Order: sequence, then structure tokens, then C-alpha cells
Amino acid sequence: MLNQIKDMAAKQVGKVLASDAAMNVLSSPQLKNAVVTAINLRAEARDALERRVKEVATALELVTRSDVAKLRRSIVDLQDHLAELQAQLAEAQADLAATKAEAGAAPEAAAEAPEPAPKAKKPRRSKAD
Repeated sequence: MLNQIKDMAAKQVGKVLASDAAMNVLSSPQLKNAVVTAINLRAEARDALERRVKEVATALELVTRSDVAKLRRSIVDLQDHLAELQAQLAEAQADLAATKAEAGAAPEAAAEAPEPAPKAKKPRRSKAD
């Protein structure tokens, strides 16, 4: 029932919009200018409201959207750095375990063997990445 009403309404709107009078109104420069003005006013009002909300939030020492965005970026950077440190720690622990195993298996061979060269550190990602 509701779908039938919607279909009938859509057909009637289509007929009205297809009429010459509707085409003249819709193609008029005055209507186009009015629509553009309405869209611009809405955008200006939204921007003014956002600025005012930010001012009030700052005055009341509340967190703003930009503050949350900065915190998110900081958290992601810290998570990346933590992952790098965890990988380095795991690598160091594996090296230590291997060294202990070699020392326990052949103490005199470990004394004669030269120390391995230190591994290069992975470069830390910059904020531009």
C-alpha cells in the first residue's frame, strides 16, 4: 500500500517536473543564484558555529576535535615505536639465548670465537611517512 502511494507520488512529481512551467522555473538564473546563496549561507553558518564551539571549548578547557586528532596521531606514532622496540627486544633476547647456548655447549670455543658485529638498527619512521 505504502509502496503504491510512493510510486503514484513519484509519477506525479515526474509529470510536474517535466512540464514547461517547471522547466522554466528550474532553469531560471534567479533560482540558481538563490540555491547557490542558500548553500553558501549554510556553509558559512556551519563554519561560524564550529569556530564558536571551539572558542567555548577552549575557554572551558574542554577537549576539541583537533585535540583528539592530535592525540590519535600521537598514539599511532607511539604504537609504531613500541612495535619497533618490541622487535628489537625480541631480536636481542634471541641473540642472548643463542650466545648462552653457544657458551654452554663449548665454553672454550666461545672464548676463541670473535664477537659478532652489532646489527644495524632499523630507522624510525618519520612523521612524513
